[in-house]
Amino acid sequence: MSQLNDEAEKTRKTRWRRNASIVIAAMMGILFFYGLIRFPDAPLHVCGDSYCGKQGQPHTQRQFEDFEIWQNTLAWVWPIGMLVLYILNRDRIRSRGGKR
Repeated sequence: MSQLNDEAEKTRKTRWRRNASIVIAAMMGILFFYGLIRFPDAPLHVCGDSYCGKQGQPHTQRQFEDFEIWQNTLAWVWPIGMLVLYILNRDRIRSRGGKR
């Protein structure tokens, strides 16, 4: 009976880790593609009295501020997300390491 409970607990943890990994990876992907679509001419920078993209297209101060927020969010979320994904999946990564 104890072995069945252990196996059920292991299956539950594995399922939880897989689902958490899917949610985290999806959030990271959504964040990345949001910026890719919203700011196709990134990076935005100051050019004279206004703001421009890399193709020289003019942007407002609000768009520049939105870009800065997205860029900083991406810079924080992606490394943390990658670390969390590694931690959640380290057992799978280790078990696949010897099977080449």
